Amino acid sequence: MHQITGAKPDFENLKHVLMGGRGWRVPNVELVIDGAIKAQIMGKPVVSVADDLEFRRYAGYDYAWVSIGMVDPAGTVNKELVDAAVDRHYAGEDGRVWAAEHEGRIYSEADLEQFPWPNPATLDYSPFLDTPLPEGMKFIAILGKIFTATWELLGYEQFCLDMCMRPDFLKTLVKRVGDTQLAVFERVAHMDSVGAVWVPDDIAYHTGLMAPPDWLREHVFSYYRQMAEVCRALDKPFIYHSDGDLWSFLDTILDTGFNALHPIEPESMDIYAVREYVGKRICLMGNIRVHTLASGTPDEIQALVRDRIEHIGYDGAYCVGSSNSVPDYVPVENYMAMLKASAEYGAVPGAAGSWV
Repeated sequence: MHQITGAKPDFENLKHVLMGGRGWRVPNVELVIDGAIKAQIMGKPVVSVADDLEFRRYAGYDYAWVSIGMVDPAGTVNKELVDAAVDRHYAGEDGRVWAAEHEGRIYSEADLEQFPWPNPATLDYSPFLDTPLPEGMKFIAILGKIFTATWELLGYEQFCLDMCMRPDFLKTLVKRVGDTQLAVFERVAHMDSVGAVWVPDDIAYHTGLMAPPDWLREHVFSYYRQMAEVCRALDKPFIYHSDGDLWSFLDTILDTGFNALHPIEPESMDIYAVREYVGKRICLMGNIRVHTLASGTPDEIQALVRDRIEHIGYDGAYCVGSSNSVPDYVPVENYMAMLKASAEYGAVPGAAGSWV
């Protein structure tokens, strides 16, 4: 089965673009693609890592990702330990669940010690080690979530209260999370099958940060700075994901050493203004509005993708993708319209297989 792009997977091209370069084509990137979307496209459930590699190769991606570490400590992906109320706006096939804001799992020192912390030495790393990779593809390791994991374990309200009333307890908790994530990172970053590391850790709303910037710099991004140094030494891209308005924190993201920023949510930041500010010091990923993918026409989506590719992507340091994820309420024909537009317009004029 060939890629929609008609081209072979080329992780080296993706890597070059993530590092701020201009590749021979503008790559596709995506974090979460709902399983129902994948199944519709492939005509079968996409369950295993091998299945996802097959899907990603067909859809025109140069990688598949595998998550490791404390990615989902509150169970919002695994549908455990959270309220199972279905949001009234999105009644999906299964009940949509959200991280609890009012309560968490850790309230005391005893809770902290009794929590089933993962042991980095005994986690299952076999997907990275035992799964054959198609030629030209690599894994991207998804890990991190130091800030998100911390507040989810407490509940966001309690996190805010503890910042004021129990700062030492909060410091102990975030250190436990950060140390765990760093230990897992140090194992996967050195694996030959891993071509890049992607940290999804939302720190912002549409209107600003969810925590004080100094606290984030001291307790969260100090860990990401250590990870960035390792990735730099290994010559592997280090990618950061956060929705929301990151304007006040862009300099910190740059200074930390991230190579790429996802997803440049259009409701929060103008990608052209961001590009003007950061230049190609950091690769910009995404920005194809999820609302347009969900409710627009294929022609509208094609025009949006073409605009981003021609006005940003051809200069380098940009990857096509949604402004968050591809949920199951996106019509599959609209998702395919994004991929097909990327295939049609993605070849960089004059590049002819070379890098700049």
